[in-house]
Amino acid sequence: MLGVCLKRNTVIIYIFVTAKVIIKDFLTFVNNDFNQYFELKTMSFIVIEGLDGSGKSTQVKRLCLYLKEKNANFEYLHFPVTEEQNFGMLVSRFLRGELGDIDSVDPWVVAMLFAGNRWALANKIRNWLEDRTLVIVDRYVYSNIAYQVAKIKGNDYKQKLRNWIYSLEYETFKIPKPDINIWLDAPITFVETQLTSKRSGDDRVYLQGVDDIHETIPFQKLVYNEYEACCTEFSDLIRVKCHDINGNMEDENTIFRKLLDTITNKIGTI
Repeated sequence: MLGVCLKRNTVIIYIFVTAKVIIKDFLTFVNNDFNQYFELKTMSFIVIEGLDGSGKSTQVKRLCLYLKEKNANFEYLHFPVTEEQNFGMLVSRFLRGELGDIDSVDPWVVAMLFAGNRWALANKIRNWLEDRTLVIVDRYVYSNIAYQVAKIKGNDYKQKLRNWIYSLEYETFKIPKPDINIWLDAPITFVETQLTSKRSGDDRVYLQGVDDIHETIPFQKLVYNEYEACCTEFSDLIRVKCHDINGNMEDENTIFRKLLDTITNKIGTI
């Protein structure tokens, strides 16, 4: 009888210990899985795209202010980073017209300069993301595609350059991919009004008092068409319309709500 009891107690102890180990392993798995999910959600990389004079910088500044007020852990970059001494310096010279006018410099070469500027900053972005920091970037790969492809004619040639830039940036240079790319689609009439007025700001110091060779209405119209083409071809570029049913520019509060809603729907609340 005593032997039976001991055997029974041994079985019970074995079951208890085994169950404890199983539960511990399960909780460890759940915890790790949750941490991986949480880390994914907090390592978001957001890109805002748009024409020159489209109100993009205004919305990016509002987004950064919104994040500051929430005490969010975030970093911000605006491309091109003209302070970068290799590609950034050459990009600045190009935009000032020192390398030639907009029609005389090969867009394939220009695309390489802008891509190289991002490659030079890729580790900084990568380190931020690894530190679980939210990254906000004003202009990225789709700016390069839209602005360079706008300079050439012929659908086949356009497609070839479009694909080459995308491959160069993400496959050759292996820069980090954003979680969301947003194109702020502003009406050309608004852009025209903005570009015909005097523009200023810390992000224009690189121009040294001259005009940016990209900032002309005829060229911006071509760029607009290329952003539309990118939205059709690439599923990760999201279009946010900034105009009402009459084609007029919406107020910046309405646009900002649309921007936040788009981000929330894609990656969750920031």
